[in-house]
Formats: sequence, structure tokens, C-alpha cells
Amino acid sequence: MKKIFATLLTCAMMLSLAACGGGGTGSGGSGSQSSASQGGDAPAFKMIVGSTVQDDSASGVALLEYFKPYVEEQSGGRIQVEVQNNSVLGGDRELYEALQLNTVQCSFGPMSTLANFEPNYAVCDLPFLFSGKEDAYTQLDGEFGAKLAENLPNIGMRLLAYGENAFRNISNSVRPINTLEDIKGMKIRVMESPVNIATYTALGCNPTPMAFSELYTGLQQGAVEGQDNGVVLTYTAKLYEVQKYYTYTGHIYAANGMVLSEAFWQSLPEDLQQVVDAGAKYAMENQRRLNTEMEEKLAKTMADAGVQFNTLSEDETNRFREAAKSVWEQDGIKSLMDPEIYDMAVAIRDK
Repeated sequence: MKKIFATLLTCAMMLSLAACGGGGTGSGGSGSQSSASQGGDAPAFKMIVGSTVQDDSASGVALLEYFKPYVEEQSGGRIQVEVQNNSVLGGDRELYEALQLNTVQCSFGPMSTLANFEPNYAVCDLPFLFSGKEDAYTQLDGEFGAKLAENLPNIGMRLLAYGENAFRNISNSVRPINTLEDIKGMKIRVMESPVNIATYTALGCNPTPMAFSELYTGLQQGAVEGQDNGVVLTYTAKLYEVQKYYTYTGHIYAANGMVLSEAFWQSLPEDLQQVVDAGAKYAMENQRRLNTEMEEKLAKTMADAGVQFNTLSEDETNRFREAAKSVWEQDGIKSLMDPEIYDMAVAIRDK
């Protein structure tokens, strides 16, 4: 009898302790507030950041060494940031879809891919929209960039800050490009994008859509003669090994950005919204700086390896601009974006 009573007493004590302990802490993995936010040491929010960039790229460093520590420190540990680069969580399109579901809270990706969700971003692929990096920064960080991002909350996303990939320039294995005539008939690999194909057609090239994964072999075997990536990607993908000439044409500015899940944003109190917003801007400011520094360093590395660099003259740049203007007027391209945004873009181009 005493043994039975002791067993019952032990069970009662265990049930009592379980009731006092509650149901444990929430995971926060979907961006929801953790029960630990009521006073424990655990973070109140977990923020997963996904991207396709490499850890040691300018963008990877910006996320890991600028955004993550800034948000964690300035939030007083209330937000835990987990950065997953290297396409661990999927491609750019999959990451934007994950933002809509709030299974990923933030992503860093290209505006050209975001155009699949918000068509107004197709304007970023139009040729010679910006005159240079400083012009791009001013426009994207100002009224124009804000207007582009205006509808994103309605589709489950929010633009925090713009970063960059690069200005697209042309490398090739045939000849230096000093004039518009030098590019005529050249087989240039392009992304499978109507705007990109139309741009190179307008310039008199033979645009050849090809997956990036096939590009090195395509250049090596002569299926295509040139390509149009920025300095950093031309180096990291080793394309310079099969390309002798690199011309700074600056015909398309490839913008990237930090995009947040709108559901996660709305779950944050106002003070933490301000921390995340400021952290994104801080990270992208440094991403642009690091990217520019890397471009300068790697251009020298490629030049030392035998790549010949040159820049179009102002007169020839204007000829390229005029040749590409027809792309802007194509109905199938012009109709992709809101007329107000299109008019703003034209004003930026022609200023």
C-alpha cells in the first residue's frame, strides 16, 4: 500500500511540474513571435535570410558581416538572423515564393527575377536607363525606386533596400569593341529574356539565349563568341579564360535588392521594423562599396592574365543608346509596366 501511495505521489508531482513549465518555446522559424519573448534569453523572432550568392562575394559578406550583426545587436538580441547563401534554400524565384509564404523571411536577389511577381520591375532591364552607378543609386534610393516597390506588399513582399549585381558589359573572343559596327553580327549569349534579346537585336548582334551553366563551354567551343556579365561574375565563372576582349559598354544596370516577407514585417513591433529597415540599408550601402572594390581588383587580375579592357567613347556610347531606344518602344515590352513608371524611366534615361 505504501509503495502504491508513493508512486501516485510521484506522478502527481511530475504532472504539477509539467503544468508549471508550460508548452515550451515557439520555434520562430516561420517568423512568428516566440513565447520566450515574455522574458527569457531566447530571441523573440527568428529571421531566415536566403540568397543564391556565395559567402565570400560582396553580397554574401554584406549579409553575413553587416546585416546579421547589425540587426542582432541593435535589436538587443530580440531578432536572431540566420543567413543561408549559396542557393541552399533554392533559386531566386523559389526564394521570392518562400517570402510570400513566410517560410523564408528575407532574400537578396535580382530585380529581373522579381519582375515575374511585380512586372513593373521589368523596367530595370531596359537598356541605358542609368548613366552610371551614382545615377542608379540616386534613382533607386529615391522616388523612382519607391514607386517600383509600391505594390509589393499587396503580393506578400516588401522592398527594404537596393543593392547591385553590376553593369552589364560585353566580352568577346573576336575583336575589341570600339564602335557600334564592331559588334554587328557577333554571336552574343543572352539571358532568355525578351528585353535582353530585343536589346542585342537592336544593336545588330546575333543574340543567342543560353543557360548560364552552359556558357563557359559555349564560349570555349565557339557556339557563342561573347557574353555580357559584369567584371566579378566574368572572373568568378572563369569566363575570362575563353574571352580576350572586355568592353565597358554599361548598357544594362543589373540591380539586386533585399526583399522581406510582408507577413514577417507585420509581425514585428515598430521599433524592430526600424531596426530591420536600417540594417538592410546599412548592408546594401556596404554591398555596393565592396562590389565596386572587387570589380576594380578583379579587372586588374584579368588584365594581368591577358584580357584587353577598353571603354566606349562618349560619342559611341551615344550611338549605342540611340540604337537601343527602339527597344523601349516595343509594345510587348512597354506594356509590361505602369505608364507612370514608364514615363519616369524615360525621363531618367533622357535627362
